[in-house]
Amino acid sequence: MNPENTLYPDRATRDPRPETPYPIPDLTTTIHEHGQVARELEIKIDEAEVQKAFDEAFRTMRPRLSLPGFRPGKAPIGLIKKMHGDAIEGDALEKLGQEKFREAAEELKIEPLGAPVMTDLHRHPGEGAHFRIMYEIQPQIEIKDFTGTEIEKKKIEITDADVTERIERMRFGLAEREPVAKVDDTHTIVKIQMAEMDVPEGREAGRSEETEIYLADPEIIPELQAAILGKEVGEKAMVELPHRTKEPGTDLVKEEKGRVEVTILEAQKVLLPAVDEAFIKKVSEDKFSTEEELRNELRTSLEQSAAQRTEEDLEERMVAKLIEMNPFEVPQTISNAILSQMLEEREQENVRRGFPAHYGVDEQAFRERNMPIAEARGKWVLLRDKLIESEGIEVTDEDLEKLAEEESAKYGLPKENLLKYYNKHDTIRNRLMTEKITARLKEKFKIVEAS
Repeated sequence: MNPENTLYPDRATRDPRPETPYPIPDLTTTIHEHGQVARELEIKIDEAEVQKAFDEAFRTMRPRLSLPGFRPGKAPIGLIKKMHGDAIEGDALEKLGQEKFREAAEELKIEPLGAPVMTDLHRHPGEGAHFRIMYEIQPQIEIKDFTGTEIEKKKIEITDADVTERIERMRFGLAEREPVAKVDDTHTIVKIQMAEMDVPEGREAGRSEETEIYLADPEIIPELQAAILGKEVGEKAMVELPHRTKEPGTDLVKEEKGRVEVTILEAQKVLLPAVDEAFIKKVSEDKFSTEEELRNELRTSLEQSAAQRTEEDLEERMVAKLIEMNPFEVPQTISNAILSQMLEEREQENVRRGFPAHYGVDEQAFRERNMPIAEARGKWVLLRDKLIESEGIEVTDEDLEKLAEEESAKYGLPKENLLKYYNKHDTIRNRLMTEKITARLKEKFKIVEAS
């Protein structure tokens, strides 16, 4: 990970932790601790070294400067100092501070995350220079023993109703549409537009885009479905719909209902095909001809998907439990890097859908809304690394060879070609590492089937 450079240059509070001075030749340094991961290195440099840096800066800049009345590089140093001295000395001081930080970091074995940020630079003629540089470090993590800790594994039961719903979706996919003037039943696609009616003072009423809804969709809010049924195209319906609002000045979210005016713009009757032999052969690509065969196949498919979701949910619960058991501060450098990655993924998704990259994206609001997610992911990144270290988990060449043998037999590809691909792409090793970590977590946690 290459964390972006976002430390704490504007942090006003200071933790009352002891300041640690470190003697380094030609430098006076003090490390100030601000929390678990934020550090500030204070550096003081004597006047002689500052003057040495200034002299070198003027010697370097003189050949590059052209002043009126002088050939390039021949202007007197005194005139250069008079005309450009502040800018040259300012650059020289910043460069000096960076160099001294590198020297101090090497001497003090400091391993900063991301790029350090200079937060303070003072220069008093005759007294040298004084710098403060903020940086972050990896948090100290010691994973608590979680052996035997109970984790509930939920169970997803597939019912006849689930199979029927899947068949209904198949029927909808092959259905024909017929324009109608009145919404007589739920098997109707309705184009609507909604407008808020109860609007607080000082805010304009919101109005939705035109949108299509299928009234038979089980996800449709019952109140909305009931309000539209029996209405003609062009009519309006009034309905109370639930919505969430944030309490001003707090993070509390409350649910309440508000009146919404719904305008029916168009209606199309959905003509569903019968579940007969022709339909079954079409949706199964001639594999089946009876409804029983189709239902058995769909049940098997749904049960496989449910089993996969169950395992994914279990993994998320184990990770969440580890995070809960091992509280620590996540470096903001890491959180911001993850947020940037999330933002980039959102923009790429916009492009894939044919929208401009920044369509509908308020970067500041996006970062504020997703910071808790980024911090949780950052915690898992750090915990995962520590778990790999403490448990001695590794992906070996033998693991890659075994995978190549399995996939060679499965896909009919040469084993040697697969191995070359695996060794070129870290994603394969990462996948195997994730599988090993998951297996280790399942060994150590006590998995309890949900009743």
